[in-house]
Parts: sequence; structure tokens; C-alpha cells
Amino acid sequence: MPALFALLSAGIGIAVLLIVTGLRPGRRQPTARKEHAGRTTGRPAASALRIAGALAAAAVVGAVTGWPVAALLAAVAAWLLPSVLGPDALAHRSLERVEAIAAWAEDLAGTLQGAAGIEQAISETAVSAPAQIRGELTGLAAAIRAGVRLPQALRALADDLADPTADLVINVLLQAATHQARDIAAGLSGVGRAARRQASTRMRVAAGRARIRTSTRIVIIVVLAATGLLAMFAQDLLRPYGTPVGQVVLAVLGAAFGGALVWLVRTGRVPDLPRILTGSGGAVEDLP
Repeated sequence: MPALFALLSAGIGIAVLLIVTGLRPGRRQPTARKEHAGRTTGRPAASALRIAGALAAAAVVGAVTGWPVAALLAAVAAWLLPSVLGPDALAHRSLERVEAIAAWAEDLAGTLQGAAGIEQAISETAVSAPAQIRGELTGLAAAIRAGVRLPQALRALADDLADPTADLVINVLLQAATHQARDIAAGLSGVGRAARRQASTRMRVAAGRARIRTSTRIVIIVVLAATGLLAMFAQDLLRPYGTPVGQVVLAVLGAAFGGALVWLVRTGRVPDLPRILTGSGGAVEDLP
């Protein structure tokens, strides 16, 4: 019987994870980044490891308790908790990218003050650009050398970076390329300073998010520890959950806890600024 429950739990876990993965919207990979696709080869392995962990958790909990709902909750928890309990890597990468774009804007401004043209300045700064955006800038320089018109290449760069701060820098370059705008270096310096201020603001926000994530970790650890202690030393209190009605109640409680956890995580998220360059045919926005 325990083996049957373990098999059933594993099947339920597989079904739920496939549904969740199928409903998750995919992210478009820009064509200019295809040469850097090797950087993401570790993600399938990490996903496979998480799936294996979720299935193992479902099998173990199902075999120990004999409760399909408990096995399902264990699978969902094993899938979601690593991203909740772990470091906020997404916010860290976003902050690094903003700082990299600010450094590139300042480097461009300094290069242009030396009387270099836009194409030459882009080629020179792409070599020494921060690693977070060096691949995209190298692709931009290669496109310019291949004869692609500068406005078209810049809009392709905006699509590749897909970052509001990068849009500000690219918008200044587009103004210069399409309207022969003057004093580009001053505009780029202003964008660089604005990006630095944005990075500083994000650092303060990240500190607040860290406190929320710490509180979330404490809540999760306390709940899991209490559940484990009850399962080991107070099984009589948990026996009613083994009935059909108890399984329904357990599912409701698990869904409520999961919803509260999702709410806690989302309270720490800060929406990004709106982009001003969207789509390769997007219009150039005039800066104030």
C-alpha cells in the first residue's frame, strides 16, 4: 500500500508540474543573443533537478502519510521553495544591468567628447563595455560594420536589451542618428547620471525586499518545522486529515498558505519603469 501511494503521489506531482510549466509564459530570446545561448545551458539541468526533487518529495510524503493531497503539496513546495528561500538573483541581475548601462552611457559620452563619430564611439566602447551588456554591444558593432543602418541597428539593440534604462541611452543615439541632434555627450552624461540614481534607488528597494524575504523565510521554516514535529510526536492530532473530508480541509489549508506565501513574495516586487522603445519599428521619443 505505501508503494501504491508513492506511485500515485509521483504521478500527481508530474501532472501538476507539467500543467504549471505549460501555463507559464515563455520568454522570447532575441536573435542577436543566439551566439550567447550557451550561457543558459545550465537552466535545463537546474529545472530537471527541481523536478526530480519535487517528485522525490511527493513520493516520500505519499509513502509516509498515505495522503495524496499531502504528496501534492510536498511536490509543489519542493518546486517553489528554492526560489523563495534562495537569494533574489533576478533583482541582483537587474541592478547589475542598470549599473552596466550607466557605465556604458558615461563611456560613450567621454568618447564622443573626443570628436569621434557615433559608429566609431560604439565600436570603441563595445570592447570595454561591462560584461552584462558586452555581448549585445558587440553584436551592435558587428551589425554597423556589416553595413546595417545605424537607426535600425540601434532599435535592434533596444529589442535585445529590453531594458527601460537602455532605452533612454539608445533614444539619445537615435535622436542624433535621425535628427542630427547636437551635444550628444551632454545627453548621454545626463542619462548616465539618471541611471546611477536609479541604481541607488534600486539598492534601497533591494534592502527593503531583503527584509520581506527574511520574514517569508522565517514563516516558512516555522510552519515546516511545526508540521514535522507534529508528524513525529503528535500523530493523533493529524489522523483526522487522513479521512476524505480531512484531505479536502488539508487542500484548502495548503492553498491558503500557498496564496499567502505568493502574496508575501509579490509585496517585495517593484515593477520596472515603462519602456519608451518597443518593437523594431517603434518611434523615437523626444527627450525633454
